[in-house]
Amino acid sequence: MSESPYAFFDVHVAVAAPETIADRLRTALGGIEAPVTGRHDLIVGPLWITATPNDHRTWARTDLADFLRWPTVLEGETRPGATPAEVVEAVAALLRTLWDMGYRAVASCGFEDELPDAGGIARYR
Repeated sequence: MSESPYAFFDVHVAVAAPETIADRLRTALGGIEAPVTGRHDLIVGPLWITATPNDHRTWARTDLADFLRWPTVLEGETRPGATPAEVVEAVAALLRTLWDMGYRAVASCGFEDELPDAGGIARYR
């Protein structure tokens, strides 16, 4: 049995401090701090999100479209039993919120084609 393409996602964000974006998203989306793991994790609807520094970033100047090197990654997983429609809407809301706050953000997942602006990549080509 293969895993659902809706089970996991990443959102790359052009912001240096993961804790900053986690706090702002918690406030903007009404998320709650995830129990046990700490302040960089939050739960928003069917999503469990961990804001982490990007291990693949470089300090060299890179093309703005090279989102894989942006400093922060929101690593996400979905709650068991969440429907694909719930997941797509929740990740779309996450992206729209980041964009509305002025952040560059791109989703990397198995359902990018179902998200606004192809998960954000269409904004930065």
